[in-house]
Amino acid sequence: MRVGLQSYTSDAEDRAFMELGPLIMSGVAERLTPSEGAGKLESVIVNLGKDSVLLTRSGSGYLAVSVDRADASRVFQEIEPLLRKLH
Repeated sequence: MRVGLQSYTSDAEDRAFMELGPLIMSGVAERLTPSEGAGKLESVIVNLGKDSVLLTRSGSGYLAVSVDRADASRVFQEIEPLLRKLH
């Protein structure tokens, strides 16, 4: 969490989500194209009422980037080239 920002969720809720959430969501999303005919899964976006979370693989784990939903499209497009470099 960046300094000066307030989270909508507690650290405990964040940790609990990151234990299985990305694995389950990416596993389900990969079922859209098991042959990878549409390409390899790069990320999953979860839209909540106030928040949007982008999940992507990073090393042997997952990275979650959370932003206010109103800014999500712009922010995710801006950081997409940087996230591609992580793979």
